[in-house]
Amino acid sequence: MKMIKKYYILLILGFWLNTTGAQDGTGETETIRFELLKQKLDQITTESPGLEEPVDLSVSNIALPEFLRALGKNNAVNISVAPDLKGLVTNNFNNVTVIEVLIFLAKQYQLDYDITGNIIHALPYKKPLPPPEVFVPKVLDIKYDSLSDRIGMHLENDSLAKVTRAITQLTGKNLVFAPGLENKRLSIYLQDVPFDQAMDKLAFANQIRISKTEDEFYLIEQRVQAKGNDREERFKDLNQMGPKGKFKVDSTLISLEVVNQPMGAVLENLFAELGIDYFLYAQISEGVTMHVHNVTLNGLLQKMFYGTKYTYRVRDSIYIVGERELEGLRETKQVYLRNRSVDKIIQFLPGDVTKGLEIKEFTELNSLLISGSYPQILALESFIQKIDQPVPVVIIEVLIVDYQRNNIVSSGIEAGLSSEAVETQGVLYPALDMTLSSGSINQLLQSFNGFGSLNLGAVAPNFYAKIKFLEDNGVLNVKSTPKLSTLNGHEANISIGNTEYYVVEQTNITGVQNPIPVITRNYQQVQANFTLKIKPYVSSGEQVTLEIDVEQSDFTGRISPEAPPGTVSRKFTSMIRVRNNDMILLGGLEEKGYDDTGRGVPLLSRIPVLRWLFSSRTRDYNKSKLNIFIKPTIVF
Repeated sequence: MKMIKKYYILLILGFWLNTTGAQDGTGETETIRFELLKQKLDQITTESPGLEEPVDLSVSNIALPEFLRALGKNNAVNISVAPDLKGLVTNNFNNVTVIEVLIFLAKQYQLDYDITGNIIHALPYKKPLPPPEVFVPKVLDIKYDSLSDRIGMHLENDSLAKVTRAITQLTGKNLVFAPGLENKRLSIYLQDVPFDQAMDKLAFANQIRISKTEDEFYLIEQRVQAKGNDREERFKDLNQMGPKGKFKVDSTLISLEVVNQPMGAVLENLFAELGIDYFLYAQISEGVTMHVHNVTLNGLLQKMFYGTKYTYRVRDSIYIVGERELEGLRETKQVYLRNRSVDKIIQFLPGDVTKGLEIKEFTELNSLLISGSYPQILALESFIQKIDQPVPVVIIEVLIVDYQRNNIVSSGIEAGLSSEAVETQGVLYPALDMTLSSGSINQLLQSFNGFGSLNLGAVAPNFYAKIKFLEDNGVLNVKSTPKLSTLNGHEANISIGNTEYYVVEQTNITGVQNPIPVITRNYQQVQANFTLKIKPYVSSGEQVTLEIDVEQSDFTGRISPEAPPGTVSRKFTSMIRVRNNDMILLGGLEEKGYDDTGRGVPLLSRIPVLRWLFSSRTRDYNKSKLNIFIKPTIVF
């Protein structure tokens, strides 16, 4: 009963503690604190066994320090009380341990216990101060590839000063902003864009102006807004264009509508309205008809000059317009390739894109050096970016299974005379293949003599007899698992083979009066190979088209010991289409052979039973089968 009562008291006490902690908003944290307090008290129970003794106390309005001192004195526990500990205790404790009472008081009166040796010092609990907030400066999300001169950035209300500093440190390109713009906020998201194009888009998205100087500085200025009644957009009819010509400036975007108007007049009015400095090398009288909406100034000029002999370039924030061949309007730029080799890429560039441009391959840096009109260079760079895509790598797993099976049965008796005496030798078990000498045969014949008038006589000293009854079975199962890797559209091949040699003798006669024969021996080689060639083509939907050439050759017997071995070959070509990671089987390369030869005494070698005594036969059956499993895997 006492154990059950104690269990219910602990259950009610734990429920009360958890409920109070939840009401204080400290729930889990407070529970952990009290668990730690209990562990600290449990650790000194060996030196202070009174902590585990039961307590039966009933008090009312007793000062908390006095109650703790009395609790320690009655149970032989060293309890020290801090002078600033306050509170009145009104409780009834029955059959609970001192540790449970201390934990209850810690919860009820926000106490803490500092333990030194076996002394428990009770003091008010002070909540730990929260850790000071550490200011972590925002790291700008800007990535730059120096080889391809491409940049990506994710800006969200970041200051211009901080952005220019980060870009300059990351790229090595100097960005300088006009005074008063250091606190301007920038926001944009770009991913893997050429640096100059990224600067144009950054300027467009944040209503600033970025121009590149001759000494490779990028100047950042406040964009000049169109004047007139504080409106962001307005129309202006151009006197030189006639009634059908007009343009609209909407913040940083331009809309232009002209019909057969002089290009020079259009440019002069456009630059004047935008407040941009410009220089014309010559008067441009060619007519232009355009109807475009919401394009940037650079985009408008590229469309206007496309297909003409004119071009433009920006130097020190000044737009220079003239013929493409003029030295001041030519540009040289290095365009990097990231996903493929620069080797032979020039032959894939269309003629209309490269017309008027000088292009050189820079193999060491896997890039192209392009010289010519700046808009043409941009057009060529854009085309190169489209074809500079990751080339798939195809890993081809090949499983070659070569199965060979043969069965040879040899049987019969052979007897004859040899040039020398033959010794008895051979195998009795598991197959019978014996050669008997004349002595052994004579002993066998003498064992039959003496049966009546039977006398078989004896054989000559050089007589021998061969008895053969044997069968050979063999199964050869060879597996090889080569792996091939190749780029899309390129051939991968593997060759496995054997080489055998044969002798070629040549006799030459030297000398006339005393001819001397000179014999020359040369070893020539003959090869029998297994060759597999595969060319993959990756298409949409992870489909792989495979061009497969398989050729297998094997050696056959020699017609004489000095002759070269014969060869037999099997070959097939196939083109199939499979999905990525699909396994295909190429079978059907099967070869069967059957050879049944024998020799014996005429007529007697054909009579059943007797033929075993008067003939010898050899039957050879062989079968080989080649299976090829191919599994392509696409890797980008």
